[in-house]
Amino acid sequence: MVTLFLELSLPILALIVFFAVAVYLKIQYPPPLVLGRIIPRVCPVRSQDILDYNEEEDNGEEPTGWRLRREVRRKQLKVNLGYLSAEVTNTTLFQQALRFEKTKINPRKPGLEYEPRDIVVLELVDEAAHLRWKQVRCQSILVLRAKLGLSIKKEVFITLLAQYKKLEEEIIALAGMDGMEDSWFRGMLVERLGLMDWRVIEGGESEPDPA
Repeated sequence: MVTLFLELSLPILALIVFFAVAVYLKIQYPPPLVLGRIIPRVCPVRSQDILDYNEEEDNGEEPTGWRLRREVRRKQLKVNLGYLSAEVTNTTLFQQALRFEKTKINPRKPGLEYEPRDIVVLELVDEAAHLRWKQVRCQSILVLRAKLGLSIKKEVFITLLAQYKKLEEEIIALAGMDGMEDSWFRGMLVERLGLMDWRVIEGGESEPDPA
């Protein structure tokens, strides 16, 4: 009986392990992609739109009926999950570009010979991977709360959004660090991310363009 159970359970356990490893590799190590190829694929993540939507929902009157209140919460969670999906798409593309840039760095190079751009790339590779795992956790929580009809924890979502926008601005700064070609990449990236009306400044911050 025990032998039969093991024979039946081992293939299932093997599939679970295989699936878990595949998911881990997909999140932690997406295939490298040159910066020029990610530009057409990125999409705008308009943080102010997200914040305005949630603020409007907070200031509105909550329905009195349990069923209607549950439906309103599900709608809000669905909208926020849509915004989060856009963040996930861009973060994954940033990861791919960073992993490609990392392959161009000679691992045998002494630490003192690393260029500033090399150091930034290595730091952002880890930062992007760390953010992806946070996004996975947040997506899981959002889906679960949507199924249960629970309200969203906006503080967690807003914190994650701020971390994404920081990475976004760091990628833009990286794209403009070297030469004319990188400056062109930077301009195209800013346009695709919908930041043409914003002035990205040195130090990982952005502010509305006064012009």
